[in-house]
Amino acid sequence: MKKGLRLGIDLGGTSVKMALVDERGRVVDGIRVETSGKPRKLVRSLKIAAVSLLKGRRPLGTGVGVAGDVDPVRGVVRFSPNLHWKNVPIKALMSAGFPKPLFVDNDATAAAWGAYHVDLKGRSKNFVLLTLGTGVGGGLVLDGKLYRGATGTAGELGHVCVDPDGPLCGCGSTGCLEAFVGNRHLVRWAMEEYARRGRRAHEGLTPKDLNHFARRGDPVAKAVWKRMGRALGTGVAGFLNIFNPDTVLLTGGVAAAAPHFMPSLRREVSVRAFATPRRAASILVSPQNNDLGVIGAALLVP
Repeated sequence: MKKGLRLGIDLGGTSVKMALVDERGRVVDGIRVETSGKPRKLVRSLKIAAVSLLKGRRPLGTGVGVAGDVDPVRGVVRFSPNLHWKNVPIKALMSAGFPKPLFVDNDATAAAWGAYHVDLKGRSKNFVLLTLGTGVGGGLVLDGKLYRGATGTAGELGHVCVDPDGPLCGCGSTGCLEAFVGNRHLVRWAMEEYARRGRRAHEGLTPKDLNHFARRGDPVAKAVWKRMGRALGTGVAGFLNIFNPDTVLLTGGVAAAAPHFMPSLRREVSVRAFATPRRAASILVSPQNNDLGVIGAALLVP
């Protein structure tokens, strides 16, 4: 990989991370921008932020990771349930004001590329990345290469069905993994459970709060994480059987609660995954939780 800085942009459902990243995947400088649902308004905000971040520095190019179904060749976001975007030509909208060349990909695919270089340092050749946050994204590295599939859509692991009779997902289907594991769904189920038990949840409840409450022994929070772990374990077991990876890496804000959901995840994997791929795979939490997306986006620039 060519030596020099790259501009990475991780465009998520809640906020946008922008960072200057060197060829070794180290973040040199960064900034955060609130996500706006309107693409043109958001791009204008990003241009202003980029000027502030660059401070006259000239990166080798720009990599953008976007949550949703992305066409990496044309740079079009075909569908993003969490951003409420459909057929947005994000690369064209960003054609001015950002260092060239500009690469656009799915955010979890970009994060997988970041994990390959930073967390796993090339030691893993076949791994699955799951990003746990506002939504649930997936990224695949197979035989040491990013796997995008026939249309660039491969890795939409958050929309694999784990229960056809499950709750409605933001994508319009029911029972998706994301409908059990995504931030909004975790909070919604927790609030319903508090109400069912005659308790009142405080306004603005977040998965971070639920993590804290579970550490204190709160039964509702513990039940939320157990339920989440079962759903995630069902999905992971399927991914082990399909892709036979040597590593499954969990990242994103919700992954911080791994001590609470990992036991039920592992139990589900133990009864659902075939023995051979199960024994071959390590299920890990990334130590680079907060930066993998923006690092991977930057490293899309060769």
